[in-house]
Amino acid sequence: MLAAISATTALGIDMVLPAFGEIRASLGLAADSPRVALTITLYFLGLASAQMFYGPFTDRFGRKPVLYCGLGLYGLGALGSALAPTFELLILSRFVWGVGAAGPRALTMAIGRDLYEGDHLARILSLVQAVFMIVPALAPLLGAGVLAVGSWRMVLAAPLVVIAALSVWLTRLPESLPAERRRPLTLSRTREAIVAVLSTRRTIGSALAVMFDFGGFAAFLASSQLLFDDVYDRGDQFAFYFAGMSLVMGLFLFVGSGRVKALGADRVIVTVMPVTVVLSIGFALWAWQSDGVPTFFAWFAILTLLNALRTLINPLLMAAAMQPMGELAGTASAVIGTISMGGGAVLASFVDRAIDGTVTPLAMAYAGYGTLGLLAALWARGGTTT
Repeated sequence: MLAAISATTALGIDMVLPAFGEIRASLGLAADSPRVALTITLYFLGLASAQMFYGPFTDRFGRKPVLYCGLGLYGLGALGSALAPTFELLILSRFVWGVGAAGPRALTMAIGRDLYEGDHLARILSLVQAVFMIVPALAPLLGAGVLAVGSWRMVLAAPLVVIAALSVWLTRLPESLPAERRRPLTLSRTREAIVAVLSTRRTIGSALAVMFDFGGFAAFLASSQLLFDDVYDRGDQFAFYFAGMSLVMGLFLFVGSGRVKALGADRVIVTVMPVTVVLSIGFALWAWQSDGVPTFFAWFAILTLLNALRTLINPLLMAAAMQPMGELAGTASAVIGTISMGGGAVLASFVDRAIDGTVTPLAMAYAGYGTLGLLAALWARGGTTT
């Protein structure tokens, strides 16, 4: 159930990617315009900014009522995006869509922390993330299939069917936050919770590590279709390559989640993250020496490996951030999500604007942001309080 809730976030991102070309043509953008990436960036900004509101409300009223509100906004944003007559209204609707998606995103972590802790929580979040990766594998293919029989508007409307089915299914989900554990919805209590999150070294350091990790990956999501099309002239094959990459990432998570219990989450983090950074730096140097257009298959293989490694680490970092926040799970999840996804979306926007017909800006982002993420993770491991 947690995986299904979480997967709605990815569905709102990946299903639209094959429709970028038609969106450009329909709404008057140039054929190679990078502005279409704003449909992803604004979604992420909505996803990040709204989590701060979901957190205190879910700590006060419980998980299920707030989750249903998020799914309602999600559907409203999808409908508005499908009907948008201009690009400006499209990206505004995408922002609303992201605001709705923030509910499932924040509540997945909060419900997980209600029920689990420690390495068990890390393993559960890894398994949820592994199932979650099936959606990026299938969503572009699904989007391409809808596009083959309809328009880009039908692609954006399709998630409404999923949300309706999920809303019915969620009636089976028990409330994980009993009434006696709920917190009053006051500014002082909310401020207290936010201060606790920001002053806990393990939590804030791990959240910053996720932020830098997400900055590189969000840049990849926003620019991937453009790189496939404009740099490598493989836009018609994008959905299939993206699906293959997502399946490899899911496989890494399934295998890696089994090792978390044996080795411990912290040991996996401090072992895998340095390897990822070294590979990222080598990747950036290779892209630069190749004038920004390295051999396609080698570029794709290395990028797939880097994304698989970062996907393995991401849920472990999230679990580490949530571990000290048992009594504040809802608000903590919101603060962590705002920092990681909001900051990551801003970092990604710098990369989006730098895309210039080469893969160099993306490769440099993986190296630079990856290094900063490693430093934040190592700092977080040094203690649990400032």
